[in-house]
Parts: sequence; structure tokens; C-alpha cells
Amino acid sequence: MNYCMIEENGASGQKQVNCIDAGSENCPCYLAITGDCLICSRLQGKDYCNCNWRGVCIYNEFIQGNRKVNNPRRDFEANIIHRKLYKEDLVVYILDVGKGFAMKASQPGSYLFVKGSGASSFYDIPISVMMTDVEKDRIHLAIKIISTKTKALLMENEKMVLRGPYRNGVHGISAMLSKRGRNQKTLIIAKGIGIAPGILAAQTFRNKGSVDLLVDTDKISKALIEDYLEDGAIQYVSLAEKDFGEKLESLLIKNQYDNVVLLVSDYYIEHLGEKIKKILPAAALAVSNNFKICCGEGLCGSCSLDTSRGDTIKMCKCQLTGAELLDHVLYANTSV
Repeated sequence: MNYCMIEENGASGQKQVNCIDAGSENCPCYLAITGDCLICSRLQGKDYCNCNWRGVCIYNEFIQGNRKVNNPRRDFEANIIHRKLYKEDLVVYILDVGKGFAMKASQPGSYLFVKGSGASSFYDIPISVMMTDVEKDRIHLAIKIISTKTKALLMENEKMVLRGPYRNGVHGISAMLSKRGRNQKTLIIAKGIGIAPGILAAQTFRNKGSVDLLVDTDKISKALIEDYLEDGAIQYVSLAEKDFGEKLESLLIKNQYDNVVLLVSDYYIEHLGEKIKKILPAAALAVSNNFKICCGEGLCGSCSLDTSRGDTIKMCKCQLTGAELLDHVLYANTSV
């Protein structure tokens, strides 16, 4: 079974969670054609409806749309407006993508599949959107050069091929975006290239209230951060320091944040996430999606996770909260 489910407290009951694309312009998707929709029981081949979905009926949209994928994401070429090398292995590209695409990519957690112009699909790599400039029709991508795919991108000077945007780069972000109120206090903790989705999140949450950032500059450039973020809201830290936990605890108690976003490795998600849950149980928690994502469409299975009941969660499409990821120890049970 390919449900977007998580197990509740180890009991036999299960709780349905959201598909990030449900109800969007990209729904119904490819999974509807093969009977693997993560939400709709009718599109899973059952003769009854138990989807608990409150939006426009996905099954009806699929039937009325002649059983086709709605608005499938396609590759397109984007001109490179500017390229800035911050370190030998860290580069930022500014791309002309058009106003409509820039608007769609402005949601926190958005990422794109990127490859060089003329490259085969084997070179597709998911890259988080760092910043959007809708007025100028542009997006900014920060790329950390690691191996073959990213090295190939470093050779591009005129065009890149993009596909997207995809929305599930940060788990728990949907719950935060749906919260109402203009006086929310948000804390973003980022390490390394995690600052890229952190900059986009800060861009959005400043419209909802105040934003503080704790940034570990390990393996990235402080100059990049200074180019994209205001100095007043940033504290530079080292997550590896012995006393960081105490400093974080003091900050959480003092400021009583409404939202906390962790854009760090799994190790820090586990250790810092538990501390945040304990000190601020009412705060919304979001964490970076560190699963191996190869297609973004729920087709390839690279990001799949098997629950103890034998159900499969597709982590590229299933939007869980940070607390759910921690409670069910999902990172320890991934399968390809």
C-alpha cells in the first residue's frame, strides 16, 4: 500500500498526513494514473471514499480531466543573469525564470531539479531555492560543489535546465504557513548549505513577524550570508560547541518562539529537535527534508520509508511536521 501515513504511538490506528501537491496546480499527478495516489482511496482502486480530504475532489478532477496528469512539471531553459563564486566549492547563480515561475518558487521549502544545458537526465539534482525576486523575474540558487553533478553545474555560464518547483524541501513548513497572525516569532537554525532554504524562509516569515537566525558557517561563506540577510537578526554560532545546547535553551526560554525551523543534518535534527519540543511544546517545528530525492514525483522510491505496518511513505510528497518525524524516528528506518 502506498499511503501517506504515519503510525500513531505504535498502536494499530494510523493518522493520515498531507500530500504536499494535493489540491495544487500539479494535482492529480502521475501517481493517479497508476492507482497510487497518496490521498484518494478511489484512485487507489477502492470502491469507496475515505480520503478525509477537504479540498476539491481529486478523483473528480482526474476523471473530468480525461485521466491525465494535471500541469506536469517540464524541463525548461533559464538564462544565467549572474554567477558569483564565494569559495572554490560554493557558487550562487541568478536565473531569469519569468514572473509566474518566480512566484511559484517563492514558497519556503521550494526546490528545483537542475542540470546543465544539453546534459542528460542523469545529471538532474535537487537544489533549494535560496531567494526569489518576483519583480525582476529571477531566482537565486546557492550550489555547494561536491561531486560529479554539481561540478558539471559549475561549468555552466549561459543557461541551465530547470524543472519544478517542488514544495517538500522542508517538513512541517505547511503547518507554519497556515498559522494566522502578524506577530509570530520565528527562529531559524541553519548549518552549512542549509542556509539556502533558510534565507527563503526568512524572506517569508518576516511578513508574519520577527525572525532570528542562528547560523553555523561551517563549509560555506559568511560573505554569502551578509549579501542576503540583514545583520541585526543573525547570530553566528558553532553547533558543535559543548555549550551551544545551553545557549539555545536560554534563547528559547527568553523569546518563546512560535515557530522553529531546523535546517541541519539528521544528527542535529534529532538532538536539537528534542530540546525544542521539551522547552517549547506549543511551537511549530519544521525540519529540512534530508531524504534522498531523485524524482520528486513519488515514482522512483529513493526517498521511500516503510513503516512497521508495511505501509510506504514517500518523503518527497508526504508533508509531515517536524514533531512527527522525531516522534516516529523516521530517519532510522529509511529504505530504497
